[in-house]
Amino acid sequence: MAKIGKYVIDSLTRSMYEDSRCIYREYIQNAADQIDLAREQHLDDNDYYEIHVRIFRNQKKIEIEDTATGVSVSNRETLKDVATSQKKRGKQKGFRGIGRLGGLGYCSKLTFETSYMDENVKTLMHWDAAKMNRIVDDEMDESEAGNVIDDCTSFEEQIEAVDKHYFKVILENVTDDRLLDVNNIRDYLSMVAPVDYPTQFGVFSSQIKRYIQCNNIVLDVYNLYVGDEYGEEQIYKGYTTKIKDVRNGDYDIKSIKIIDRKDSNGNLIYWGWYSISELRGQIPANNIAYGIRLRCKNIQVGDERTCRNFFLAEGDKRFSQYFFGELHVETPDLMPDARRDYLRECEYRSIFERMVRSDFSTLKDLCNEASNIRGIIKRITEADKGTQDIEKKRESGSFLSPKEIEDDNEKYERYKEKKKKAINQLEKKKQETNRNNSPLGFIYDTMPEPNPVLSSVTNGSIGSYDNAFSDIPTSLCENDKPIAEDEPQPKLRTDDNIYKKFGVKEKNVINIVYNAIYNAIADEVMREGLIKKIEKELTK
Repeated sequence: MAKIGKYVIDSLTRSMYEDSRCIYREYIQNAADQIDLAREQHLDDNDYYEIHVRIFRNQKKIEIEDTATGVSVSNRETLKDVATSQKKRGKQKGFRGIGRLGGLGYCSKLTFETSYMDENVKTLMHWDAAKMNRIVDDEMDESEAGNVIDDCTSFEEQIEAVDKHYFKVILENVTDDRLLDVNNIRDYLSMVAPVDYPTQFGVFSSQIKRYIQCNNIVLDVYNLYVGDEYGEEQIYKGYTTKIKDVRNGDYDIKSIKIIDRKDSNGNLIYWGWYSISELRGQIPANNIAYGIRLRCKNIQVGDERTCRNFFLAEGDKRFSQYFFGELHVETPDLMPDARRDYLRECEYRSIFERMVRSDFSTLKDLCNEASNIRGIIKRITEADKGTQDIEKKRESGSFLSPKEIEDDNEKYERYKEKKKKAINQLEKKKQETNRNNSPLGFIYDTMPEPNPVLSSVTNGSIGSYDNAFSDIPTSLCENDKPIAEDEPQPKLRTDDNIYKKFGVKEKNVINIVYNAIYNAIADEVMREGLIKKIEKELTK
Protein backbone atom coordinates (compact mmCIF):
# COMPACT_ATOMS: atom_id res chain seq x y z
CA MET A 1 0.00 0.00 0.00
CA ALA A 2 1.31 3.44 -0.93
CA LYS A 3 2.50 5.67 1.86
CA ILE A 4 0.94 9.15 2.09
CA GLY A 5 3.41 11.45 3.78
CA LYS A 6 2.54 14.20 6.26
CA TYR A 7 3.48 17.00 3.85
CA VAL A 8 0.23 16.48 1.98
CA ILE A 9 -1.38 18.16 5.01
CA ASP A 10 0.72 21.26 4.45
CA SER A 11 -0.27 21.26 0.78
CA LEU A 12 -3.95 21.16 1.70
CA THR A 13 -3.79 23.80 4.43
CA ARG A 14 -1.06 26.43 4.63
CA SER A 15 0.05 26.10 0.99
CA MET A 16 -3.33 25.66 -0.64
CA TYR A 17 -4.50 29.22 -1.26
CA GLU A 18 -2.72 32.41 -2.26
CA ASP A 19 -5.53 34.48 -0.73
CA SER A 20 -6.35 33.42 2.83
CA ARG A 21 -9.93 34.69 2.39
CA CYS A 22 -10.58 31.66 0.19
CA ILE A 23 -11.32 29.65 3.34
CA TYR A 24 -14.57 31.60 3.70
CA ARG A 25 -15.52 30.55 0.19
CA GLU A 26 -14.74 26.91 0.94
CA TYR A 27 -16.78 26.76 4.15
CA ILE A 28 -19.69 28.63 2.57
CA GLN A 29 -19.53 26.27 -0.39
CA ASN A 30 -19.83 23.28 1.95
CA ALA A 31 -22.70 24.97 3.80
CA ALA A 32 -24.49 25.62 0.49
CA ASP A 33 -24.29 21.94 -0.46
CA GLN A 34 -25.84 20.93 2.86
CA ILE A 35 -28.58 23.53 2.44
CA ASP A 36 -29.37 22.01 -0.97
CA LEU A 37 -29.71 18.62 0.76
CA ALA A 38 -31.88 20.12 3.50
CA ARG A 39 -34.16 21.61 0.84
CA GLU A 40 -34.47 18.25 -0.89
CA GLN A 41 -35.46 16.68 2.44
CA HIS A 42 -37.72 19.64 3.39
CA LEU A 43 -35.97 19.61 6.71
CA ASP A 44 -37.84 22.74 7.84
CA ASP A 45 -41.45 23.47 6.99
CA ASN A 46 -40.58 26.79 5.30
CA ASP A 47 -37.32 25.50 3.79
CA TYR A 48 -35.57 28.67 4.93
CA TYR A 49 -31.90 28.12 5.77
CA GLU A 50 -29.11 30.53 6.61
CA ILE A 51 -25.35 30.84 6.63
CA HIS A 52 -23.79 33.08 9.28
CA VAL A 53 -20.23 34.40 9.33
CA ARG A 54 -19.31 35.99 12.65
CA ILE A 55 -15.96 37.67 13.13
CA PHE A 56 -14.70 38.56 16.61
CA ARG A 57 -11.60 40.62 15.96
CA ASN A 58 -10.56 41.25 19.55
CA GLN A 59 -10.85 37.56 20.37
CA LYS A 60 -9.17 36.55 17.08
CA LYS A 61 -12.06 34.18 16.52
CA ILE A 62 -14.25 33.29 13.53
CA GLU A 63 -17.48 31.30 13.39
CA ILE A 64 -19.13 30.07 10.20
CA GLU A 65 -22.46 28.38 10.81
CA ASP A 66 -25.26 26.99 8.64
CA THR A 67 -28.73 25.80 9.67
CA ALA A 68 -28.76 22.86 7.25
CA THR A 69 -28.58 19.11 7.91
CA GLY A 70 -25.59 18.89 10.23
CA VAL A 71 -23.70 15.60 10.68
CA SER A 72 -25.12 12.68 12.63
CA VAL A 73 -23.23 11.04 15.48
CA SER A 74 -22.89 7.85 13.44
CA ASN A 75 -21.12 9.75 10.64
CA ARG A 76 -18.85 11.90 12.77
CA GLU A 77 -15.71 9.99 11.76
CA THR A 78 -16.15 11.28 8.19
CA LEU A 79 -15.09 14.69 9.49
CA LYS A 80 -11.54 13.35 9.65
CA ASP A 81 -11.56 12.00 6.12
CA VAL A 82 -9.48 13.76 3.48
CA ALA A 83 -10.37 13.71 -0.24
CA THR A 84 -13.09 11.10 0.25
CA SER A 85 -16.18 13.23 -0.27
CA GLN A 86 -19.55 11.59 -0.96
CA LYS A 87 -20.67 14.58 -3.01
CA LYS A 88 -21.64 14.11 -6.66
CA ARG A 89 -19.39 15.69 -9.24
CA GLY A 90 -21.06 18.24 -11.48
CA LYS A 91 -24.12 18.47 -9.23
CA GLN A 92 -22.76 19.78 -5.96
CA LYS A 93 -20.43 22.70 -5.48
CA GLY A 94 -17.75 20.83 -3.58
CA PHE A 95 -16.68 17.31 -4.36
CA ARG A 96 -13.06 16.75 -3.36
CA GLY A 97 -13.40 16.63 0.41
CA ILE A 98 -10.50 18.99 1.13
CA GLY A 99 -12.17 22.37 1.68
CA ARG A 100 -12.86 21.79 5.37
CA LEU A 101 -9.11 21.63 6.03
CA GLY A 102 -8.52 25.17 4.76
CA GLY A 103 -8.86 26.85 8.14
CA LEU A 104 -6.07 24.76 9.68
CA GLY A 105 -3.46 26.98 8.04
CA TYR A 106 -4.73 30.16 9.72
CA CYS A 107 -5.49 29.33 13.36
CA SER A 108 -4.15 27.35 16.30
CA LYS A 109 -7.40 25.48 16.96
CA LEU A 110 -10.17 24.46 14.57
CA THR A 111 -13.47 23.05 15.84
CA PHE A 112 -16.41 21.52 13.97
CA GLU A 113 -19.56 21.72 16.06
CA THR A 114 -22.64 19.99 14.66
CA SER A 115 -26.03 18.56 15.54
CA TYR A 116 -28.37 16.39 13.48
CA MET A 117 -32.15 16.50 13.34
CA ASP A 118 -33.89 14.37 16.01
CA GLU A 119 -30.62 13.70 17.91
CA ASN A 120 -30.32 15.14 21.41
CA VAL A 121 -26.56 15.48 21.17
CA LYS A 122 -24.08 17.73 19.47
CA THR A 123 -20.66 16.60 18.34
CA LEU A 124 -17.54 18.71 18.67
CA MET A 125 -14.50 17.70 16.69
CA HIS A 126 -11.33 19.56 17.72
CA TRP A 127 -8.30 19.97 15.48
CA ASP A 128 -5.10 21.01 17.23
CA ALA A 129 -3.75 23.02 14.31
CA ALA A 130 -0.72 24.29 16.22
CA LYS A 131 0.35 20.74 17.05
CA MET A 132 -0.30 19.62 13.50
CA ASN A 133 1.93 22.36 12.12
CA ARG A 134 4.72 21.47 14.57
CA ILE A 135 4.64 17.84 13.44
CA VAL A 136 4.61 18.79 9.76
CA ASP A 137 7.53 21.19 10.24
CA ASP A 138 9.60 18.64 12.19
CA GLU A 139 11.90 17.15 9.58
CA MET A 140 12.83 14.32 11.95
CA ASP A 141 9.20 13.20 12.26
CA GLU A 142 8.29 10.69 9.54
CA SER A 143 4.63 10.23 10.46
CA GLU A 144 2.12 9.49 7.73
CA ALA A 145 -0.70 11.93 7.06
CA GLY A 146 -3.40 9.68 8.55
CA ASN A 147 -1.47 9.22 11.79
CA VAL A 148 -0.88 12.96 12.12
CA ILE A 149 -4.61 13.64 11.74
CA ASP A 150 -5.51 10.99 14.33
CA ASP A 151 -2.93 12.43 16.71
CA CYS A 152 -4.21 16.01 16.35
CA THR A 153 -7.98 15.45 16.48
CA SER A 154 -10.41 14.60 19.26
CA PHE A 155 -14.18 14.28 19.69
CA GLU A 156 -16.50 15.58 22.37
CA GLU A 157 -20.25 15.21 22.86
CA GLN A 158 -22.68 17.54 24.61
CA ILE A 159 -26.44 17.63 25.13
CA GLU A 160 -28.46 19.48 22.47
CA ALA A 161 -32.17 20.04 21.73
CA VAL A 162 -33.58 17.37 19.42
CA ASP A 163 -34.98 19.88 16.93
CA LYS A 164 -31.60 21.55 16.35
CA HIS A 165 -29.69 20.92 13.13
CA TYR A 166 -26.61 22.90 12.17
CA PHE A 167 -22.92 22.80 11.36
CA LYS A 168 -20.51 25.36 12.78
CA VAL A 169 -16.83 25.94 12.01
CA ILE A 170 -14.89 27.73 14.75
CA LEU A 171 -11.39 29.13 14.21
CA GLU A 172 -9.56 30.26 17.35
CA ASN A 173 -6.37 32.31 17.64
CA VAL A 174 -6.62 33.36 14.00
CA THR A 175 -3.17 34.28 12.72
CA ASP A 176 -4.08 36.31 9.61
CA ASP A 177 -5.48 39.79 10.39
CA ARG A 178 -7.04 40.01 6.96
CA LEU A 179 -9.50 37.30 7.94
CA LEU A 180 -10.64 39.45 10.87
CA ASP A 181 -11.50 42.57 8.87
CA VAL A 182 -15.30 42.32 8.76
CA ASN A 183 -15.80 45.06 6.15
CA ASN A 184 -13.20 43.57 3.86
CA ILE A 185 -14.79 40.14 4.20
CA ARG A 186 -18.24 41.56 3.43
CA ASP A 187 -16.91 43.10 0.22
CA TYR A 188 -15.04 39.93 -0.69
CA LEU A 189 -18.04 37.66 -0.18
CA SER A 190 -20.35 40.02 -2.06
CA MET A 191 -18.37 39.17 -5.19
CA VAL A 192 -17.46 35.56 -4.42
CA ALA A 193 -20.33 33.91 -2.53
CA PRO A 194 -23.53 32.46 -4.08
CA VAL A 195 -25.88 35.28 -3.10
CA ASP A 196 -28.67 37.19 -4.84
CA TYR A 197 -28.56 40.40 -6.86
CA PRO A 198 -29.23 43.55 -4.80
CA THR A 199 -32.30 45.72 -5.18
CA GLN A 200 -30.01 48.74 -5.71
CA PHE A 201 -28.95 47.17 -9.02
CA GLY A 202 -32.42 48.19 -10.10
CA VAL A 203 -33.79 47.28 -13.51
CA PHE A 204 -30.63 45.35 -14.35
CA SER A 205 -31.33 42.80 -11.58
CA SER A 206 -34.81 42.32 -13.04
CA GLN A 207 -33.40 41.93 -16.55
CA ILE A 208 -30.98 39.21 -15.44
CA LYS A 209 -33.67 37.38 -13.49
CA ARG A 210 -36.07 37.48 -16.44
CA TYR A 211 -33.38 35.93 -18.63
CA ILE A 212 -32.74 33.23 -16.02
CA GLN A 213 -36.44 32.43 -15.74
CA CYS A 214 -37.08 32.39 -19.49
CA ASN A 215 -34.17 30.00 -20.06
CA ASN A 216 -34.96 27.66 -17.14
CA ILE A 217 -31.62 28.36 -15.48
CA VAL A 218 -31.16 27.53 -11.83
CA LEU A 219 -29.16 30.24 -10.08
CA ASP A 220 -28.24 29.01 -6.62
CA VAL A 221 -28.62 31.77 -4.03
CA TYR A 222 -28.35 31.52 -0.25
CA ASN A 223 -29.13 33.70 2.73
CA LEU A 224 -25.69 34.76 3.88
CA TYR A 225 -25.13 37.05 6.87
CA VAL A 226 -21.79 38.55 7.89
CA GLY A 227 -21.13 40.47 11.07
CA ASP A 228 -19.42 40.72 14.41
CA GLU A 229 -20.40 40.94 18.07
CA TYR A 230 -22.41 44.09 17.30
CA GLY A 231 -24.66 42.65 14.62
CA GLU A 232 -24.93 41.10 11.18
CA GLU A 233 -26.07 42.21 7.74
CA GLN A 234 -27.22 40.14 4.79
CA ILE A 235 -24.84 39.98 1.87
CA TYR A 236 -25.88 40.57 -1.74
CA LYS A 237 -23.81 40.81 -4.89
CA GLY A 238 -21.80 44.02 -4.91
CA TYR A 239 -23.27 45.57 -8.07
CA THR A 240 -24.56 49.14 -8.25
CA THR A 241 -25.75 51.39 -11.07
CA LYS A 242 -22.92 53.91 -10.60
CA ILE A 243 -19.17 53.65 -11.01
CA LYS A 244 -17.09 55.70 -8.56
CA ASP A 245 -14.28 57.61 -10.22
CA VAL A 246 -12.47 60.07 -7.95
CA ARG A 247 -10.23 61.40 -10.71
CA ASN A 248 -12.75 61.98 -13.51
CA GLY A 249 -16.09 62.00 -11.72
CA ASP A 250 -18.65 59.26 -11.13
CA TYR A 251 -20.63 57.89 -14.06
CA ASP A 252 -23.64 55.63 -14.55
CA ILE A 253 -24.23 52.17 -15.88
CA LYS A 254 -26.57 52.70 -18.82
CA SER A 255 -27.51 49.10 -19.60
CA ILE A 256 -26.26 45.52 -19.50
CA LYS A 257 -25.60 43.09 -22.32
CA ILE A 258 -26.48 39.40 -21.87
CA ILE A 259 -24.53 36.72 -23.75
CA ASP A 260 -24.87 32.94 -23.94
CA ARG A 261 -23.68 29.89 -25.89
CA LYS A 262 -25.41 26.56 -26.45
CA ASP A 263 -24.20 23.27 -27.90
CA SER A 264 -25.68 21.55 -30.97
CA ASN A 265 -28.35 19.94 -28.77
CA GLY A 266 -29.48 23.26 -27.37
CA ASN A 267 -27.86 22.70 -23.98
CA LEU A 268 -26.48 25.82 -22.34
CA ILE A 269 -22.67 25.92 -22.16
CA TYR A 270 -22.42 29.29 -20.47
CA TRP A 271 -24.26 32.54 -20.04
CA GLY A 272 -23.29 35.89 -18.66
CA TRP A 273 -23.71 39.62 -18.75
CA TYR A 274 -21.59 42.73 -18.68
CA SER A 275 -22.17 46.41 -17.93
CA ILE A 276 -22.48 49.09 -20.57
CA SER A 277 -21.17 52.52 -19.59
CA GLU A 278 -19.15 55.35 -21.12
CA LEU A 279 -16.13 53.02 -20.93
CA ARG A 280 -13.77 55.77 -19.80
CA GLY A 281 -11.11 53.24 -18.89
CA GLN A 282 -10.52 50.47 -16.39
CA ILE A 283 -13.01 50.68 -13.55
CA PRO A 284 -11.14 51.99 -10.48
CA ALA A 285 -10.40 49.34 -7.86
CA ASN A 286 -12.15 51.34 -5.14
CA ASN A 287 -15.38 49.97 -6.64
CA ILE A 288 -16.38 46.62 -5.12
CA ALA A 289 -17.50 45.41 -8.53
CA TYR A 290 -14.91 45.70 -11.27
CA GLY A 291 -13.89 43.20 -13.90
CA ILE A 292 -15.91 40.33 -15.34
CA ARG A 293 -15.99 37.35 -12.95
CA LEU A 294 -16.00 33.68 -13.90
CA ARG A 295 -18.54 31.68 -11.86
CA CYS A 296 -19.59 28.08 -11.47
CA LYS A 297 -22.69 27.19 -9.40
CA ASN A 298 -22.84 30.95 -8.74
CA ILE A 299 -19.53 30.84 -6.84
CA GLN A 300 -16.61 32.83 -8.19
CA VAL A 301 -13.78 30.94 -9.87
CA GLY A 302 -10.44 32.74 -9.68
CA ASP A 303 -10.63 36.49 -9.09
CA GLU A 304 -11.44 39.75 -10.85
CA ARG A 305 -8.47 39.26 -13.21
CA THR A 306 -9.21 35.71 -14.35
CA CYS A 307 -11.27 36.72 -17.38
CA ARG A 308 -8.43 38.91 -18.64
CA ASN A 309 -6.95 35.74 -20.09
CA PHE A 310 -9.79 35.47 -22.60
CA PHE A 311 -7.99 38.24 -24.50
CA LEU A 312 -5.00 36.78 -26.34
CA ALA A 313 -3.00 39.99 -26.88
CA GLU A 314 -1.34 41.25 -23.72
CA GLY A 315 -2.31 44.82 -24.51
CA ASP A 316 -5.97 43.85 -24.81
CA LYS A 317 -6.29 42.22 -21.40
CA ARG A 318 -7.05 45.56 -19.76
CA PHE A 319 -10.38 45.70 -21.62
CA SER A 320 -11.81 43.09 -19.25
CA GLN A 321 -11.78 45.69 -16.48
CA TYR A 322 -13.56 48.40 -18.46
CA PHE A 323 -16.67 46.40 -17.51
CA PHE A 324 -18.09 44.50 -14.60
CA GLY A 325 -20.22 41.41 -14.98
CA GLU A 326 -20.36 37.64 -14.75
CA LEU A 327 -19.67 34.59 -16.87
CA HIS A 328 -21.54 31.52 -15.55
CA VAL A 329 -20.34 28.06 -16.58
CA GLU A 330 -23.34 25.73 -16.95
CA THR A 331 -22.04 22.65 -18.78
CA PRO A 332 -21.14 19.68 -16.53
CA ASP A 333 -18.12 19.09 -18.79
CA LEU A 334 -16.31 21.92 -17.02
CA MET A 335 -15.47 21.98 -13.31
CA PRO A 336 -13.26 24.20 -11.14
CA ASP A 337 -9.81 22.93 -10.25
CA ALA A 338 -8.86 22.01 -6.69
CA ARG A 339 -7.87 25.57 -5.70
CA ARG A 340 -10.83 26.98 -7.63
CA ASP A 341 -8.39 29.29 -9.41
CA TYR A 342 -9.68 28.25 -12.83
CA LEU A 343 -11.34 25.38 -14.66
CA ARG A 344 -9.86 21.90 -14.56
CA GLU A 345 -7.79 20.95 -17.59
CA CYS A 346 -9.79 18.93 -20.12
CA GLU A 347 -10.40 18.81 -23.86
CA TYR A 348 -13.67 20.74 -23.61
CA ARG A 349 -11.97 23.64 -21.84
CA SER A 350 -10.23 24.64 -25.08
CA ILE A 351 -13.56 24.72 -26.91
CA PHE A 352 -15.04 26.84 -24.13
CA GLU A 353 -12.13 29.28 -24.25
CA ARG A 354 -12.45 29.75 -28.02
CA MET A 355 -16.14 30.58 -27.60
CA VAL A 356 -15.52 33.11 -24.85
CA ARG A 357 -12.68 34.75 -26.76
CA SER A 358 -15.02 35.22 -29.69
CA ASP A 359 -17.64 36.85 -27.44
CA PHE A 360 -15.06 38.96 -25.66
CA SER A 361 -13.78 40.38 -28.95
CA THR A 362 -16.95 42.48 -28.83
CA LEU A 363 -15.73 44.02 -25.55
CA LYS A 364 -12.56 45.20 -27.25
CA ASP A 365 -14.56 46.63 -30.15
CA LEU A 366 -16.83 48.53 -27.74
CA CYS A 367 -13.85 49.98 -25.88
CA ASN A 368 -12.27 51.14 -29.14
CA GLU A 369 -15.58 52.58 -30.34
CA ALA A 370 -16.07 54.50 -27.09
CA SER A 371 -12.47 55.77 -27.27
CA ASN A 372 -13.02 57.03 -30.83
CA ILE A 373 -16.23 58.82 -29.86
CA ARG A 374 -14.59 60.44 -26.84
CA GLY A 375 -11.65 61.50 -29.00
CA ILE A 376 -13.97 63.29 -31.45
CA ILE A 377 -15.90 64.96 -28.64
CA LYS A 378 -12.61 66.02 -27.06
CA ARG A 379 -11.54 67.73 -30.32
CA ILE A 380 -14.84 69.61 -30.44
CA THR A 381 -14.45 70.64 -26.79
CA GLU A 382 -10.87 71.81 -27.36
CA ALA A 383 -11.97 73.88 -30.36
CA ASP A 384 -14.74 75.43 -28.27
CA LYS A 385 -12.31 76.28 -25.51
CA GLY A 386 -9.93 77.88 -27.99
CA THR A 387 -12.66 80.09 -29.41
CA GLN A 388 -13.83 81.00 -25.91
CA ASP A 389 -10.30 82.12 -25.02
CA ILE A 390 -10.23 84.37 -28.10
CA GLU A 391 -13.60 85.83 -27.14
CA LYS A 392 -12.42 86.61 -23.62
CA LYS A 393 -9.37 88.41 -24.96
CA ARG A 394 -11.59 90.37 -27.34
CA GLU A 395 -13.92 91.43 -24.54
CA SER A 396 -11.16 92.29 -22.07
CA GLY A 397 -8.95 94.13 -24.55
CA SER A 398 -5.88 92.13 -23.61
CA PHE A 399 -4.22 91.90 -27.04
CA LEU A 400 -0.57 92.92 -26.79
CA SER A 401 -0.05 93.84 -30.42
CA PRO A 402 -1.58 93.71 -33.89
CA LYS A 403 0.61 90.66 -34.42
CA GLU A 404 -1.24 88.87 -31.63
CA ILE A 405 -4.58 89.75 -33.23
CA GLU A 406 -3.33 88.28 -36.48
CA ASP A 407 -2.05 85.15 -34.73
CA ASP A 408 -5.36 84.66 -32.96
CA ASN A 409 -7.21 85.02 -36.24
CA GLU A 410 -5.12 82.18 -37.61
CA LYS A 411 -5.77 80.14 -34.49
CA TYR A 412 -9.46 80.78 -34.85
CA GLU A 413 -9.45 79.54 -38.42
CA ARG A 414 -7.71 76.37 -37.27
CA TYR A 415 -10.23 75.92 -34.45
CA LYS A 416 -13.09 76.45 -36.87
CA GLU A 417 -11.74 73.89 -39.31
CA LYS A 418 -10.93 71.44 -36.52
CA LYS A 419 -14.42 71.72 -35.12
CA LYS A 420 -16.10 71.43 -38.52
CA LYS A 421 -14.10 68.32 -39.33
CA ALA A 422 -14.80 66.77 -35.89
CA ILE A 423 -18.55 67.44 -36.15
CA ASN A 424 -18.61 65.72 -39.55
CA GLN A 425 -16.68 62.77 -38.11
CA LEU A 426 -19.07 62.61 -35.17
CA GLU A 427 -22.10 62.55 -37.45
CA LYS A 428 -20.59 59.70 -39.51
CA LYS A 429 -19.73 57.85 -36.31
CA LYS A 430 -23.26 58.29 -35.02
CA GLN A 431 -24.70 56.87 -38.24
CA GLU A 432 -22.30 53.92 -38.00
CA THR A 433 -23.29 53.33 -34.37
CA ASN A 434 -26.97 53.31 -35.26
CA ARG A 435 -26.37 51.08 -38.27
CA ASN A 436 -24.51 48.52 -36.15
CA ASN A 437 -27.10 48.72 -33.36
CA SER A 438 -24.30 49.48 -30.92
CA PRO A 439 -25.25 49.77 -27.23
CA LEU A 440 -23.09 52.91 -27.04
CA GLY A 441 -25.60 55.15 -28.81
CA PHE A 442 -26.40 56.86 -25.51
CA ILE A 443 -22.95 58.52 -25.52
CA TYR A 444 -24.12 61.00 -28.16
CA ASP A 445 -26.81 62.21 -25.81
CA THR A 446 -24.25 62.90 -23.08
CA MET A 447 -21.85 64.99 -25.18
CA PRO A 448 -21.66 68.74 -24.46
CA GLU A 449 -23.52 71.09 -26.81
CA PRO A 450 -20.97 72.70 -29.17
CA ASN A 451 -20.58 76.44 -28.66
CA PRO A 452 -21.21 78.84 -31.56
CA VAL A 453 -18.06 79.64 -33.50
CA LEU A 454 -16.58 83.13 -33.15
CA SER A 455 -15.73 85.64 -35.81
CA SER A 456 -12.20 86.47 -36.78
CA VAL A 457 -10.76 89.90 -36.02
CA THR A 458 -8.39 92.03 -38.07
CA ASN A 459 -5.20 93.67 -36.99
CA GLY A 460 -5.95 97.19 -38.16
CA SER A 461 -3.75 100.12 -37.13
CA ILE A 462 -3.20 100.77 -33.47
CA GLY A 463 -5.94 102.85 -31.95
CA SER A 464 -8.24 102.40 -34.98
CA TYR A 465 -10.37 99.27 -35.31
CA ASP A 466 -13.02 100.13 -37.87
CA ASN A 467 -14.06 97.06 -39.86
CA ALA A 468 -12.05 94.95 -37.41
CA PHE A 469 -14.22 91.86 -37.81
CA SER A 470 -14.46 89.80 -40.97
CA ASP A 471 -17.67 88.33 -42.29
CA ILE A 472 -16.83 84.84 -41.04
CA PRO A 473 -20.03 83.18 -39.71
CA THR A 474 -20.64 82.80 -35.99
CA SER A 475 -21.46 79.08 -36.23
CA LEU A 476 -21.12 76.16 -38.56
CA CYS A 477 -24.74 76.36 -39.68
CA GLU A 478 -25.37 77.31 -43.32
CA ASN A 479 -27.70 80.24 -42.60
CA ASP A 480 -25.60 82.08 -40.05
CA LYS A 481 -26.17 85.77 -39.54
CA PRO A 482 -23.27 88.18 -40.16
CA ILE A 483 -21.72 89.68 -37.10
CA ALA A 484 -23.51 92.76 -35.81
CA GLU A 485 -21.81 96.13 -36.31
CA ASP A 486 -22.27 97.10 -32.67
CA GLU A 487 -20.40 94.05 -31.32
CA PRO A 488 -17.29 94.95 -29.25
CA GLN A 489 -14.24 95.57 -31.41
CA PRO A 490 -10.79 94.26 -30.47
CA LYS A 491 -8.64 96.57 -28.39
CA LEU A 492 -5.00 96.58 -27.47
CA ARG A 493 -4.07 96.42 -23.83
CA THR A 494 -2.99 100.07 -23.89
CA ASP A 495 -6.52 101.14 -24.82
CA ASP A 496 -7.65 100.31 -21.30
CA ASN A 497 -8.52 103.24 -18.99
CA ILE A 498 -5.54 102.50 -16.74
CA TYR A 499 -3.32 103.82 -19.59
CA LYS A 500 -5.28 107.06 -20.13
CA LYS A 501 -2.45 109.21 -18.76
CA PHE A 502 -0.26 108.18 -21.69
CA GLY A 503 -0.33 109.82 -25.08
CA VAL A 504 -0.40 108.08 -28.48
CA LYS A 505 3.38 108.08 -28.88
CA GLU A 506 3.92 106.72 -25.35
CA LYS A 507 1.34 104.02 -25.97
CA ASN A 508 3.11 103.09 -29.17
CA VAL A 509 6.37 102.61 -27.24
CA ILE A 510 4.60 100.47 -24.63
CA ASN A 511 2.99 98.46 -27.44
CA ILE A 512 6.42 97.88 -28.97
CA VAL A 513 7.68 96.56 -25.61
CA TYR A 514 4.64 94.32 -25.17
CA ASN A 515 4.98 93.06 -28.73
CA ALA A 516 8.63 92.20 -28.10
CA ILE A 517 7.65 90.26 -24.99
CA TYR A 518 4.91 88.50 -26.95
CA ASN A 519 7.38 87.40 -29.61
CA ALA A 520 10.11 86.43 -27.16
CA ILE A 521 8.17 84.44 -24.55
CA ALA A 522 6.00 81.60 -25.80
CA ASP A 523 4.74 80.51 -22.39
CA GLU A 524 1.50 82.43 -21.88
CA VAL A 525 1.54 82.24 -18.08
CA MET A 526 5.13 83.47 -17.83
CA ARG A 527 4.47 86.17 -20.42
CA GLU A 528 1.37 87.46 -18.64
CA GLY A 529 3.18 87.49 -15.30
CA LEU A 530 5.96 89.67 -16.68
CA ILE A 531 3.57 92.08 -18.42
CA LYS A 532 1.47 92.46 -15.28
CA LYS A 533 4.56 93.48 -13.35
CA ILE A 534 5.45 96.09 -15.99
CA GLU A 535 1.85 97.25 -16.18
CA LYS A 536 1.67 97.67 -12.41
CA GLU A 537 4.77 99.84 -12.39
CA LEU A 538 3.64 101.97 -15.36
CA THR A 539 0.10 102.64 -14.16
CA LYS A 540 0.52 103.09 -10.42
